[in-house]
Amino acid sequence: MATVESFRAWHYEPHQVSLERVVAPPYDVISRTYQEELYARDSHNVIRLILGQATPEEIKQDERYEAARKHLEAWTKENVLVRDQTPAYYLQETTYSHPYRNTKLTRLALFGRLKLEAFGSGSVYPHEKTHASAKEDRMKLLRATHTNFSPIFLIHQDSEGKVDKIRKQLQGEIPLFDFSDDQGAAHRVWAVSATNAIQNVAGLFRDQKVFIADGHHRYETALRFASETWVSQKSGGNYARGCDYVMSAFVRFSDPGLLILPIHRIVLPSVSFDQMQLIEALKRNFILHSVTRSVLEKISEGTAQDGFGLAFSEDECYVLELKDQMAAQRQMPEGRARAWYGLDVNLVSYLILEPLLGIQSAHLEKSVRYSPSSEEVFNALKKKEAALAFLIRPTNVERIKEICESGELMPQKSTYFYPKFSSGLLMYRHSAENRTDSSSGEEHA
Repeated sequence: MATVESFRAWHYEPHQVSLERVVAPPYDVISRTYQEELYARDSHNVIRLILGQATPEEIKQDERYEAARKHLEAWTKENVLVRDQTPAYYLQETTYSHPYRNTKLTRLALFGRLKLEAFGSGSVYPHEKTHASAKEDRMKLLRATHTNFSPIFLIHQDSEGKVDKIRKQLQGEIPLFDFSDDQGAAHRVWAVSATNAIQNVAGLFRDQKVFIADGHHRYETALRFASETWVSQKSGGNYARGCDYVMSAFVRFSDPGLLILPIHRIVLPSVSFDQMQLIEALKRNFILHSVTRSVLEKISEGTAQDGFGLAFSEDECYVLELKDQMAAQRQMPEGRARAWYGLDVNLVSYLILEPLLGIQSAHLEKSVRYSPSSEEVFNALKKKEAALAFLIRPTNVERIKEICESGELMPQKSTYFYPKFSSGLLMYRHSAENRTDSSSGEEHA
């Protein structure tokens, strides 16, 4: 079973700062322009702690991670960051607009600290491969700060509807936080600290498998950090180090607000090919349907099911319909789960990118950009920042679960769980979370 415990979260003191001005999206979706905006917005914005996406040159600069540590220490001394007095789980209710449809969705998430497990050894399952450079960047930040600034996003089963019951019990209680973010999503967060409520949440994860939706890089980094700092049992009883856990947010498979967007492949202009020869080569495995841009946009929204999209420009678009699943499978790696072979991202990689465009999986980062936005795809084509692009259909949680349980991994950048969890809303600091008795529920600073 997954071990998910309550903890005493660190967070911004609402009387010191305005939460809307200091939280931010996860580091890996912050553009350079947005990063500068966040730095200018407030001197206590969490961007100074999480840092933006690092270039290979920036990862070598240890002073950027040391600066994050100094900000964390200073804000703690100034009581800009404070720690809750009692252990709790935290329930977050997020109401947001669907990016493609004129509708509102609400998602519930429970925050706790998850006991780290090596993949394949317990109840925590990944679903995507990861990039090495991102893990090195996050490792340096974790070594410097010993803090989780944003949660790992996991999905889980809740067949008895316990999360809805917890939400009803909190009806009428004043939330710990109530704010809206830059994307217009409204967030409310409650501390779940009553003894019976804590027991109910802990019981929710008994005999459960949990699946990482987002945050694979940070989970693997946390595992490595725990391995570096691990010590054997301490005399006087069980001893669980704070670094043996990672702050996590859990959303139900059945949550009506759980939304998965596809991540499209934008092939950079540095990749050379003959367009007519490529089209002829594609006909070996696909029927090509000439369509309009709007049809490809519907594919990315999940409202078209015949195939995935290919665009050379706004005016030259195709739907690629697979001719023969078994014939395609013979051109792909052997021995994979049935659901794995049906993923658009794998069809693109093994039937097109590698054999027809010469882009090997080990070099994807040099030749391919990723985006969940079809508008961004077509803007890149219009500005000649892309040679062509593939628009992917969204997958669903059932397929993800099937692939995870089979022991397979989806390619990196296969799914975009929307919306992302904010950085800086809740924080977990390892040094403050050592426990002398892992069964008692009592925590000691």
